[in-house]
Amino acid sequence: MVALSTGARRTLEAEIRQPVGGRHVVRLRRAGKLPGVVYGLGRETVAISMPANQVDQVVHSGAHLVDLQVAGQTEHVLIQQVQYDHLQTNITHVDFLRIDPTQKVRVKVPLEFRGTPKGAKEGGILETQIAELELEVLPLEIPDVIRVHVEHLEMHGIVHAREIALPSGARLINPADQIVCQVRIVKEVEAVVEAQPGPTEPEVIGRKAAEEGSEAETAESAAGGKGQAAGAKAPAAGAKPAPAAKAAAPKK
Repeated sequence: MVALSTGARRTLEAEIRQPVGGRHVVRLRRAGKLPGVVYGLGRETVAISMPANQVDQVVHSGAHLVDLQVAGQTEHVLIQQVQYDHLQTNITHVDFLRIDPTQKVRVKVPLEFRGTPKGAKEGGILETQIAELELEVLPLEIPDVIRVHVEHLEMHGIVHAREIALPSGARLINPADQIVCQVRIVKEVEAVVEAQPGPTEPEVIGRKAAEEGSEAETAESAAGGKGQAAGAKAPAAGAKPAPAAKAAAPKK
């Protein structure tokens, strides 16, 4: 299921970098070089510069171990950190950690998935959950890549981290039950269409105006009725007063 590729050592030429500062780094990059530092094993940190093209080749090869040649001496180092520009395309700085071949180090090794799962014939797809494994391993046993063969996976098949074969003496740092990849069914996602209200009657401008006029007349009529009722109690100005009602004669 899994094949390992043993890490190969790369060689990188470097020079001691002096002085150290922002302006110097700008001039360095214009000259086709990159800055870096080397530290570890209880020794002093050394600022270095390296040819940019060599750094690109070493880093993009996936190598972890480097034989760094500085001032006529070779140091065995591990690529500890690579910094990129704001576009994450160009390398701007590299940190190297001195190593003791007899002491284990922690590294993250990329995964490479090979083959087509059996479940693909049934409409499944391979879904990867992680892209690398973290190991504690001797420097000389660090693989460049861990190749995971998935041809045997049927529908709903899963590969856990504990199932991946590691270099002799290496220890897995990831949780043992962590899912590395699985074959899942491809489902069509149906769009949820919200219920729309029924068709509304189109608005007719002329009819609306007529309706508004009718409403206005009704309101005016109602207002007039109230006015008449009020006028019965209090006659309008200038109107002749109604004759007074005669008192009924007393009965003898």
